[in-house]
This record gives sequence, structure tokens and C-alpha cells, in this order.
Amino acid sequence: MILIIVTGTLYFFLGDMNSFMSKSKLNKEIQVKQISSTEMSKAQYTRKGSAAYIDWIRVELDQNDINNIVNWVNSVPDSDIIELKQIPSNTSISAGIVFRLKTRKEIRIQYDLEKIYITRTNIRTGQVIYTINQEDLKNFFDKQLKGFYFGEDKVEES
Repeated sequence: MILIIVTGTLYFFLGDMNSFMSKSKLNKEIQVKQISSTEMSKAQYTRKGSAAYIDWIRVELDQNDINNIVNWVNSVPDSDIIELKQIPSNTSISAGIVFRLKTRKEIRIQYDLEKIYITRTNIRTGQVIYTINQEDLKNFFDKQLKGFYFGEDKVEES
């Protein structure tokens, strides 16, 4: 009888610990060697007559860019991570990066000129969405987006 109680207690305790660990480690370390492909695109607003258009422009990332992005994301402390149920519907994404992993999972990094959203399918089952606060990555996106809004800089200088 005591063995059953101890076993049951351990089962619930370990289950709770497992749940706690998976919730607290949203920003699981990305390993560059696990990335099979990378894509980046950014919005570009243009006018033709009285009409406005949004084109998505592909951006080539070199290995140095990829290494920097991975290091920046990996460097974010848990205190600068906020889990979300979904990306807010009123969010207007201006740039994004997708890391496709060798495991057929992906890490999607999106930027709306204010926040960085990360959607991952390589943690837990399903997808996990969270925001991070990472100044170097924000600056990288801002630099990529110079002049994207009708030729003007909607990105504010810091």
C-alpha cells in the first residue's frame, strides 16, 4: 500500500516537473547544424498612381547572418520571453525568417516594427508562439527594412 502511494506521488510530482520544465524552456537552443534551409522576406510598400501595393521581397542571408540570428535568439533570457496563444490579429508583420530544420520542423521569426514573434514546431507537440526582447535582432530587422515604406523610413532611429 505504501509503495502504491509513493509511486503515485512520484508519478504526479515528475509529471508536474516535466510540465514545468517544458513551459519554462520555450526558447530551446537552436543549433545551426540542425538548420536545413533558411528563408527571409520583407514587405515593401510602393505606389503606382493612386494605388498602394505590398510586395514581399526575398532577402539572401549569408552564413554570418544565420549564425548571428541563431546566437541572438539563443541569448535571450527567460525573463525576456512571453508565451502567447497566438500572434495578435491586429499585427502587421513587416519581415520574417524561417529556419527549416532537418527534423522537418521549423522556427519562424517575425517582426512587426515593435515586437519579435517566434513560432516553433520543434518544442512540445503542435506549435509554440512567444515574443522575445532582443535588441540586436531588432536592429538587424530595422536595418533590413530601411526605406521599405513607400521609400521612407518608417523605422525610427534609436
